[in-house]
Amino acid sequence: MLKFIVDKFAEETKQDFISYYESSGLKASGNWGRELESQVTISDFSVNIKYLAPAYTEQLINGRNPNKKQSKEDLKAWVGWAGSTFLKDWVNQKGLTINPFAIAWKIAREGWKVPNQYNKGDLVSSVLNIQKINNLADLIGRSIVDDVKLTIIGNGN
Repeated sequence: MLKFIVDKFAEETKQDFISYYESSGLKASGNWGRELESQVTISDFSVNIKYLAPAYTEQLINGRNPNKKQSKEDLKAWVGWAGSTFLKDWVNQKGLTINPFAIAWKIAREGWKVPNQYNKGDLVSSVLNIQKINNLADLIGRSIVDDVKLTIIGNGN
Protein backbone atom coordinates (compact mmCIF):
# COMPACT_ATOMS: atom_id res chain seq x y z
CA MET A 1 0.00 0.00 0.00
CA LEU A 2 2.84 2.40 0.84
CA LYS A 3 4.42 2.00 -2.61
CA PHE A 4 1.07 2.67 -4.27
CA ILE A 5 0.58 5.86 -2.23
CA VAL A 6 4.05 7.20 -2.95
CA ASP A 7 3.99 6.26 -6.65
CA LYS A 8 0.61 7.96 -7.02
CA PHE A 9 1.86 11.10 -5.26
CA ALA A 10 5.00 11.21 -7.43
CA GLU A 11 3.04 10.85 -10.68
CA GLU A 12 0.33 13.35 -9.70
CA THR A 13 2.98 15.87 -8.65
CA LYS A 14 4.84 15.35 -11.93
CA GLN A 15 1.62 16.07 -13.81
CA ASP A 16 1.07 19.16 -11.62
CA PHE A 17 4.56 20.40 -12.57
CA ILE A 18 3.78 19.93 -16.26
CA SER A 19 0.38 21.61 -15.95
CA TYR A 20 1.89 24.61 -14.18
CA TYR A 21 4.74 24.81 -16.72
CA GLU A 22 2.21 24.92 -19.55
CA SER A 23 -0.45 27.14 -17.96
CA SER A 24 2.02 29.74 -16.68
CA GLY A 25 3.42 30.38 -20.15
CA LEU A 26 6.83 28.79 -19.58
CA LYS A 27 6.34 26.21 -22.32
CA ALA A 28 8.42 26.78 -25.43
CA SER A 29 9.34 23.57 -27.23
CA GLY A 30 7.52 21.39 -24.70
CA ASN A 31 10.68 19.40 -24.04
CA TRP A 32 10.68 20.28 -20.35
CA GLY A 33 7.38 18.51 -19.76
CA ARG A 34 8.32 15.54 -21.94
CA GLU A 35 11.71 15.09 -20.26
CA LEU A 36 10.56 15.46 -16.64
CA GLU A 37 10.84 12.16 -14.76
CA SER A 38 10.05 11.02 -11.25
CA GLN A 39 11.92 8.30 -9.37
CA VAL A 40 10.66 6.65 -6.21
CA THR A 41 12.82 4.68 -3.79
CA ILE A 42 11.40 3.13 -0.63
CA SER A 43 13.52 1.41 2.00
CA ASP A 44 12.83 0.20 5.52
CA PHE A 45 13.63 3.66 6.90
CA SER A 46 12.98 6.19 4.14
CA VAL A 47 10.86 7.29 1.24
CA ASN A 48 12.69 9.19 -1.48
CA ILE A 49 11.00 10.93 -4.42
CA LYS A 50 13.34 12.50 -6.95
CA TYR A 51 12.34 14.62 -9.93
CA LEU A 52 14.77 14.70 -12.83
CA ALA A 53 14.30 17.76 -14.99
CA PRO A 54 16.29 19.24 -17.87
CA ALA A 55 19.36 21.25 -16.87
CA TYR A 56 17.74 24.55 -17.87
CA THR A 57 15.20 24.21 -15.07
CA GLU A 58 17.55 26.34 -12.99
CA GLN A 59 17.18 29.19 -15.51
CA LEU A 60 13.39 28.86 -15.45
CA ILE A 61 13.50 29.39 -11.69
CA ASN A 62 16.48 31.72 -11.15
CA GLY A 63 17.08 33.45 -14.47
CA ARG A 64 20.22 33.39 -16.58
CA ASN A 65 23.45 35.34 -16.55
CA PRO A 66 24.90 36.78 -19.75
CA ASN A 67 27.23 34.50 -21.69
CA LYS A 68 30.64 34.35 -20.06
CA LYS A 69 32.41 34.60 -23.39
CA GLN A 70 31.45 37.93 -24.91
CA SER A 71 33.71 37.88 -27.97
CA LYS A 72 31.95 38.59 -31.26
CA GLU A 73 32.64 35.05 -32.51
CA ASP A 74 31.34 33.36 -29.35
CA LEU A 75 28.21 35.51 -29.27
CA LYS A 76 27.55 34.87 -32.95
CA ALA A 77 27.86 31.10 -32.47
CA TRP A 78 25.51 31.05 -29.47
CA VAL A 79 22.99 33.39 -31.10
CA GLY A 80 22.97 31.23 -34.24
CA TRP A 81 22.31 28.09 -32.22
CA ALA A 82 19.74 29.57 -29.80
CA GLY A 83 17.90 31.55 -32.46
CA SER A 84 17.45 28.50 -34.66
CA THR A 85 16.48 26.05 -31.92
CA PHE A 86 14.71 26.69 -28.62
CA LEU A 87 14.08 30.41 -29.15
CA LYS A 88 12.60 29.73 -32.58
CA ASP A 89 10.29 27.18 -30.90
CA TRP A 90 9.44 29.66 -28.13
CA VAL A 91 8.54 32.45 -30.61
CA ASN A 92 6.37 30.05 -32.61
CA GLN A 93 4.71 28.65 -29.47
CA LYS A 94 3.84 32.16 -28.29
CA GLY A 95 2.69 33.31 -31.73
CA LEU A 96 5.13 36.24 -31.62
CA THR A 97 6.47 38.11 -34.62
CA ILE A 98 9.80 39.01 -33.02
CA ASN A 99 13.01 37.66 -34.51
CA PRO A 100 14.34 34.76 -32.35
CA PHE A 101 17.92 35.78 -33.20
CA ALA A 102 17.28 39.24 -31.73
CA ILE A 103 16.06 37.60 -28.53
CA ALA A 104 19.11 35.34 -28.50
CA TRP A 105 21.40 38.36 -28.90
CA LYS A 106 19.79 40.15 -25.95
CA ILE A 107 19.98 37.02 -23.77
CA ALA A 108 23.63 36.41 -24.67
CA ARG A 109 24.58 40.00 -23.84
CA GLU A 110 22.34 40.66 -20.82
CA GLY A 111 20.90 37.36 -19.57
CA TRP A 112 17.44 37.50 -17.98
CA LYS A 113 16.14 38.10 -14.50
CA VAL A 114 13.56 35.96 -12.73
CA PRO A 115 11.08 36.80 -11.34
CA ASN A 116 9.79 38.99 -14.13
CA GLN A 117 6.43 39.89 -15.67
CA TYR A 118 6.32 36.57 -17.57
CA ASN A 119 7.82 34.22 -15.01
CA LYS A 120 7.34 34.33 -11.25
CA GLY A 121 10.18 31.84 -10.73
CA ASP A 122 7.90 29.55 -8.77
CA LEU A 123 7.80 26.50 -11.05
CA VAL A 124 8.84 24.21 -8.21
CA SER A 125 7.58 26.05 -5.13
CA SER A 126 4.08 26.59 -6.51
CA VAL A 127 3.62 22.85 -7.00
CA LEU A 128 5.72 21.19 -4.32
CA ASN A 129 5.06 23.17 -1.17
CA ILE A 130 5.08 22.35 2.54
CA GLN A 131 1.34 21.62 2.59
CA LYS A 132 1.68 19.03 -0.18
CA ILE A 133 4.67 17.43 1.56
CA ASN A 134 2.79 17.32 4.88
CA ASN A 135 -0.18 15.68 3.16
CA LEU A 136 2.14 12.98 1.82
CA ALA A 137 3.67 12.50 5.27
CA ASP A 138 0.17 12.01 6.72
CA LEU A 139 -0.68 9.43 4.04
CA ILE A 140 2.58 7.59 4.67
CA GLY A 141 1.98 7.62 8.42
CA ARG A 142 -1.54 6.23 8.02
CA SER A 143 -0.26 3.56 5.66
CA ILE A 144 2.38 2.44 8.15
CA VAL A 145 -0.16 2.34 10.98
CA ASP A 146 -2.54 0.31 8.80
CA ASP A 147 0.27 -2.13 7.96
CA VAL A 148 1.08 -2.54 11.66
CA LYS A 149 -2.59 -3.16 12.47
CA LEU A 150 -2.80 -5.77 9.75
CA THR A 151 0.33 -7.47 11.05
CA ILE A 152 -0.97 -7.55 14.63
CA ILE A 153 -4.41 -8.76 13.60
CA GLY A 154 -2.95 -11.31 11.19
CA ASN A 155 -0.67 -12.81 13.88
CA GLY A 156 -3.18 -12.78 16.75
CA ASN A 157 -3.88 -15.95 18.79
